[in-house]
Amino acid sequence: MRSAVKLRLDVDERTAAILDSQSRIANWLYNHLLEQANLLRQEFVKSQDASVGKTLYSQRGLRNLIPGIKEQHGFVKSLYSSVAKNAAMRLSLAIREYQKSRHGKRG
Repeated sequence: MRSAVKLRLDVDERTAAILDSQSRIANWLYNHLLEQANLLRQEFVKSQDASVGKTLYSQRGLRNLIPGIKEQHGFVKSLYSSVAKNAAMRLSLAIREYQKSRHGKRG
């Protein structure tokens, strides 16, 4: 049986601003990766290129795009790497689960 414990997090203004900034950057990264995934999907449908499919549908394919995104968008460098990786991994999992559901393989 699962249970949840709620803990109140009391932080000062500076810490709250840092947490808010990190959250906004993580949300931006997730949405940017989602846009990239949609473009990759369109490209994969047209070309059936295995490397595009591997990037889109593998567990770590989208995560491997993060270094390039950091080079293009410097503000992403301020995001903790584990947070960035988790955003990409969550999106990859969502895409794979969606594909399973489309093929009737999701339980």
